[in-house]
Amino acid sequence: MASRQQVEVEADGVDIETLWRALTTDRVEVIQKANPGFFTDSKILEGDGFALGSLLCISFGAGEALLYFYSVFFLYIYNISYIFIYYLLSKAASNLEPLKERIVEFDERKHVVAVLGVEGGHLNLGFTHYVESFKLDDAGGGKTMVNACITYDLRENFDGTQLLDEFLKLQRHYLDSIIAYLQQKHED
Repeated sequence: MASRQQVEVEADGVDIETLWRALTTDRVEVIQKANPGFFTDSKILEGDGFALGSLLCISFGAGEALLYFYSVFFLYIYNISYIFIYYLLSKAASNLEPLKERIVEFDERKHVVAVLGVEGGHLNLGFTHYVESFKLDDAGGGKTMVNACITYDLRENFDGTQLLDEFLKLQRHYLDSIIAYLQQKHED
């Protein structure tokens, strides 16, 4: 049976349409500016990249949040020094397996987008299935509320508590980076 976790983030000073574009049609460009190195490449394998059913392949780089996520994961699983793991991963980040995601929900009117992990990425770390979704709501006064949710299953007999905690931190960092970038851009 699938489990579910969610995180709510308030984007003060970022209107809903700007944030929607940053999480959908402009996401690779925005995250590269907001957190250089987080994604090194994003390819559209099927569809137009934004419509329902589109399949994307995302390659991760040596972005700080990603290195932290993998470092803590390996520390938890193998009990190896965090600094040693971080050093190794910073050298090998370009060799991390790309993640393939399929867009399973895309509703511009309701500001909802959801992706299904198909291959690679987090599926190699203990998830057997996951759907990551973002729902945006206009909170008025130039604020947007983001409800980020992950619905997932883990490998049998796998305690994924630490993995899930780190995934949620990574998701939060992703959102915070984008929001901070958009807030800064708005001030300029």
